[in-house]
Amino acid sequence: MTDALALDGLLRRALLAYNARALHAGAEAEVHAAAFLNGVAADVLKAMDASGDHAEREVLAEVYRCLSMAADNPLGQSCREREELLNLARHSLAYAILQRGSQERAAEEKVHELLAERWTASLLAWSQIFPACLDTVSPPCACGALGTRPALAPAGSE
Repeated sequence: MTDALALDGLLRRALLAYNARALHAGAEAEVHAAAFLNGVAADVLKAMDASGDHAEREVLAEVYRCLSMAADNPLGQSCREREELLNLARHSLAYAILQRGSQERAAEEKVHELLAERWTASLLAWSQIFPACLDTVSPPCACGALGTRPALAPAGSE
């Protein structure tokens, strides 16, 4: 089995990318988002190699496939399709964490509870993935989703 802390770290990073809406970024921020996801995918491969559990290895292989396809976009998918791949990866990682040491399949409600517990606000998630110099350089996404770090309203403006 993979180290529990390693799986937690992988889930945390996948959640940050999802919560930051990183796949809706463009220009330099898009390149940075792809590099971030590829880094997570590379660490998934390491976790897969370290795992002695066949079922866990299969889940991690699916996570790797989803992350690498979302990052590199070899099929020319839309940002929403790529975001769905990232969503599948984060669900699979949560499932793997909950499944550890259990013979029973983790309930979907438990997976959703775990993901909800680890939710990070978009602004905070963005700041943990992207350097400050990329806060405003990403053009808005064509799908209408925010592609740059959200701007805070000036203090005192109502």
